Amino acid sequence: MPTLAYSIRNSLYLNITNRCSNACSFCIKLNRYTGDENDLFLDTEPSFDEIMAAIAPFSDFEEVVFCGYGESLIRLEIVKQVAEAVKQKYCTRVRINTDGQANLVHGRNIIPELAGSVDCFSVSLNAPDAETYMRLCHSPFGAAGFRGVCDFIRLAAAEIPEVIASVVRVPSLDVDACKALALSLGASFRLRPYYQG
Repeated sequence: MPTLAYSIRNSLYLNITNRCSNACSFCIKLNRYTGDENDLFLDTEPSFDEIMAAIAPFSDFEEVVFCGYGESLIRLEIVKQVAEAVKQKYCTRVRINTDGQANLVHGRNIIPELAGSVDCFSVSLNAPDAETYMRLCHSPFGAAGFRGVCDFIRLAAAEIPEVIASVVRVPSLDVDACKALALSLGASFRLRPYYQG
């Protein structure tokens, strides 16, 4: 049975969609890598009530993280509902792991809609330039995809308490250039492991 909520250390992760605007060459979903016993391949997308019911059995967590095998912000209205409910019921930190293309997907700046209920964005920057980004992430938005990610990070840094730009350590990636870009956009930087599957 697919897993909707799962814990790693002191964080509770929510898996609410398998849809994503990218098809990254290093994605663990595409490589069928799970890393643990959780089945994150969803048959259907869960409702608000199903997500809240999946959270209920857990009690010892310090943050709730939207992070599964898809881009949670594709389901923006559900994310807003759940984030607000989590804040109200559990009084805990909320983080969203995202590919940073939600503004392109929805055709507007969605960050103000999440300010106040989201404490942190972890944005997958994954490249120092548009050409590398397209080679690795295969954005449907073309070169605008990379610009959109950079704009998202910059806009988020002005409204959200914490913004992290992350990259996967794929072979030959210029990590120093990625870090410099992340810092210039107002984010902190995180290097993530690369799984070959």
